[in-house]
Amino acid sequence: MKYFLLIISAVVAVTSAGHVDLALKDKVALGLVTEAIIELPQITSEIEANTTLQSLSGDEKVAQLVSNLQKLTKSSQFGIVSAAQDLGLETVQFWVSNIILVKGLTLQKLVALEKVEGNFVVREQNVVSILGQEFDKGFNATQQIPQWGVERIRAPEVWASLTRGEGSVVAIIDTGVNLGHVALSPGYAGAWLDPYYATPGPTDQQGHGSHVMGTVLGRENGVGVAPGASWIACRGLNHQGSGTEAVLTQCAQFMLTANPRPHIVSNSWGGGSGDTWFNSQINAWRAAGMIPIFAIGNSGSACRSVNSPGDQPNVISVGATSQMEAVGSFSSRGPSQSGGIKPDFVAPGSNIVSCGTGANNYVTMSGTSMATPHMAGAVALYLAHFPTQGYADVYDAFARTAVKPPLSDVDCGLPESGYYPNYVYGHGRIDVAAAMGL
Repeated sequence: MKYFLLIISAVVAVTSAGHVDLALKDKVALGLVTEAIIELPQITSEIEANTTLQSLSGDEKVAQLVSNLQKLTKSSQFGIVSAAQDLGLETVQFWVSNIILVKGLTLQKLVALEKVEGNFVVREQNVVSILGQEFDKGFNATQQIPQWGVERIRAPEVWASLTRGEGSVVAIIDTGVNLGHVALSPGYAGAWLDPYYATPGPTDQQGHGSHVMGTVLGRENGVGVAPGASWIACRGLNHQGSGTEAVLTQCAQFMLTANPRPHIVSNSWGGGSGDTWFNSQINAWRAAGMIPIFAIGNSGSACRSVNSPGDQPNVISVGATSQMEAVGSFSSRGPSQSGGIKPDFVAPGSNIVSCGTGANNYVTMSGTSMATPHMAGAVALYLAHFPTQGYADVYDAFARTAVKPPLSDVDCGLPESGYYPNYVYGHGRIDVAAAMGL
């Protein structure tokens, strides 16, 4: 009996200590990595079960949500943060996800950290990138205005009879936004965060974010779907187009506390498949009433090539179509790693003209990065006219009214429900006028 109790004690001792990812340990030993993420059990379910929170709405609900997240994560993280700091490690705590960034790792410190009591995992940061694009520099002034994608989803019909998006606030997490561009400056709502370079106002050397934002709401040359909407942004991707988990989480927190707080967060980035590391951040946005929209990825035309976080069930994910209504060969296909139907929708994403990095220049890009802001702009129009509706209402309206082109690409199979929704088009190509009852 005594021997049995000793075994039980040993098991408890082992399971109460942290776990270090072996790949991280190897890289730290070689001096290749000096930073890592400490991930503790997520607390989203506790927040969602809070009956007091669920009885609130609007600003009051979001304020209480943020307060609850901050209190619970601070309490949960206290012990491991104290231990890490005693080891001489620098720590950065987050509250929208129950994670801590530690800096200054050595193998000796990592081994000591692993022995600290608690339920946590020490792992490498996740890194994402802009989801690939093709460039065709220049803008032909004789091209169709509004641009073909804006017209294809029937945004001009909504402008003529209902709204141009006034009152909707759209956020992007991207390489930045060119505030000096004539099509973008009028819509800036004043909220900006730059974790990489600490610029006081929006800038964009890379150009990807400016192109994305132009498609959402650019006010010149017919590039924007919702030209009456306003925007805020966080630079979650650096000048090279990549972003770390810590910075993206900082941006996620910013969206919950920004003034104005966005109705929609558009994300044209990702990487990998079946990765859940950004789900707590997304769930917090959802709890705050914000609608998360993600590019599905440019890893097509292979099946099961959808990228994360776009392949997760708690977001609206978007694939890309051409002027011929065909899904782009680059556009990632489903199903997701869990077997879910992804993408959710498709939107114009080939040869899209939008804003560049100059004061009044335009460039052409292709990719699911370009399709995603068409969806974000469409949702901005929808919410401007139906301001009390939420994620489920928006999803249902666009799903019911999506255009369903003849389906010839069935290489990835078909779900039991039939031809639509499917793993290539999702529910179909969005039609914002139809979704709004026109």
